[in-house]
Amino acid sequence: MDTGDIYFIVGELQKYGPLGLGLLSFISNLIPGFPAIYLSLLASYAIVSPGGYQSLLAIVAAGAGSGLGKTCLFLVSGFLGSKLETVRARREALRMITGKRGGIAVTVFLFAALPLPDDILYIPLGVAGFSKLLFIISVTLGKIAMALIVYSLGSTGKWIIDIYISNIGALTVTNIIVLGAIVILASILITYTIISVNWFRIYSAYAERGEGEAIKTLIDEIKIALTFKNIRNKAVLASK
Repeated sequence: MDTGDIYFIVGELQKYGPLGLGLLSFISNLIPGFPAIYLSLLASYAIVSPGGYQSLLAIVAAGAGSGLGKTCLFLVSGFLGSKLETVRARREALRMITGKRGGIAVTVFLFAALPLPDDILYIPLGVAGFSKLLFIISVTLGKIAMALIVYSLGSTGKWIIDIYISNIGALTVTNIIVLGAIVILASILITYTIISVNWFRIYSAYAERGEGEAIKTLIDEIKIALTFKNIRNKAVLASK
């Protein structure tokens, strides 16, 4: 996606105003691992925006749309966590880990406001049945803060655009299809990894030996998930 592509899309966004930004922000945050392209558009929109209340509306729309997208992901994770037998057994461990709601709410806000991989936090929180109200408030405020930062930077000059789009490439039909396939595969892998993690083992390590051992155990669990070790072991047992 080069500068010309960005300006074309921004020109189209001007027809719909903040509502268009909100919709794109929602879609961009609805799918796990989806690139935050809406931030590039928001920064570019800031350059051509008339300012004033339009700026405030754009920031709130982008933040609220992003927060709504993450909330939908959070709710779907919670629904799956309550229905799937393989997840339900590990849900209680996640509940214990996320027991301090005030601290977790701050963490949700920070992950939303900073360029951090927030899906790896939000999906487990959904599975654990974390407070919906606290999540919605924290993630929406965090995304509005992120939108404010990006919009403010975008309004200072065109240079901020290149930070977000330098490695995306030309916006062609082929690239869109490839990007879509990559996003779907990445989403499946992320969801599978999080569901496959043995949270009981991680919590036990945390309770018995502290944060350092819990982190080591988490890394070990992720390695097991990514190498499909559990699936291979089950296949071997089934073949005997």
